[in-house]
Amino acid sequence: MSLETDDLSLAKRKLAIHDAAMIAGLSLATVLLFMATLFLFRSFESHRNELAIRWSSRGRVALADGRPEQAIGALRTALTYAPSDREYELLLAEALDKAGHTDESYNYFLGLWTAQPGDGAINLWLARLEAKKGDSAAAAKYYRASIYGTWNGDGAARRRDVRLELARYLLGRKDDDAARTELLVAGGNNPGDPALEMTLGEMLEQANDPVDALAYYQKVIAAQPKNAIALAAAGRLKFIAAQFKEARRLLERADRAFDDANAKEPDDLAELLKNTDRALAITPSKTLPGRERAARTVSARETARKRFADCSLQVAQSGGSPASLQVLSTAWAAKAASAGERTLLRNPDAEDATIKLIFDTELQTMQACGPPRGDDALLLLLAQSPNALDE
Repeated sequence: MSLETDDLSLAKRKLAIHDAAMIAGLSLATVLLFMATLFLFRSFESHRNELAIRWSSRGRVALADGRPEQAIGALRTALTYAPSDREYELLLAEALDKAGHTDESYNYFLGLWTAQPGDGAINLWLARLEAKKGDSAAAAKYYRASIYGTWNGDGAARRRDVRLELARYLLGRKDDDAARTELLVAGGNNPGDPALEMTLGEMLEQANDPVDALAYYQKVIAAQPKNAIALAAAGRLKFIAAQFKEARRLLERADRAFDDANAKEPDDLAELLKNTDRALAITPSKTLPGRERAARTVSARETARKRFADCSLQVAQSGGSPASLQVLSTAWAAKAASAGERTLLRNPDAEDATIKLIFDTELQTMQACGPPRGDDALLLLLAQSPNALDE
């Protein structure tokens, strides 16, 4: 009985050992299979990533070389290996736009925007595409969303650049007031970069805001006293504002700065200096001695009288007779319009009335007969800035 029991126990032990060995073998095989599968999976994923990088690189190069159609094919292939790569998606949408597939590009960007409506770059592209499509309201909406959206890297600089792009778009649409607002906000966020201040000055000029434009040119000059372009621009604006003394000083500095830099000066600089000298010679400034002021007033009156006569003839030949010229005709026929230098010297009120007649004539003949030339153009500048006589 004991022998049979021992044999049974031995058989059980052998079976247990066999089963344990089988389990161990299966476990080892499973581990090895898992490791092999993981290795193959990682190898496959690594290969997919390499292919995605390779094709996306081809797409970037094609896009940079101005071959957007080739870029589209390469980037589509890259996305088959990396379907959710946002960078590749943005590049593909850009390539579609540059290849002229505006609608497809717009739809692609719109899909990206749906997933990330606060993304600054996506909103910027949508703004540009809406501008191409001619929808100004939508373009402005996306531009502003881009300004206030999220950006990777230097967000402040990117937002400022987008605001400047929006301002250029508004200028192109002749929306000067809106462009001016955007430019002044951009200027308020300016870290004091003379190059940016120069850009702001030029764009504010385009927006018909010479006062703020001049302020930015002066900031450039304060930081870079020999910046010839800023000096010339500031001098031109001072000339237009009939501040001829300051214009002369700035234009002379610009002329010297161009010479010192051995740079070609603007074609109109010499003419502008010449006109400034002439303006200083004919302006009946209140700072002049009385006799010289009276003499200049009489000379300017004769220039304006001739302008009135020529304009009246032009209007008559065209078959018109503006009411403003009829009023001027009465004023020129009055005795006061022929007062001599002595009368003007003794009677400041008569002198003021004569200057008013000169200015009224230049302003109204411009409306009736177009912009004047020569001394009349200089007198018109004074008429538009009467405080300039205080210089």
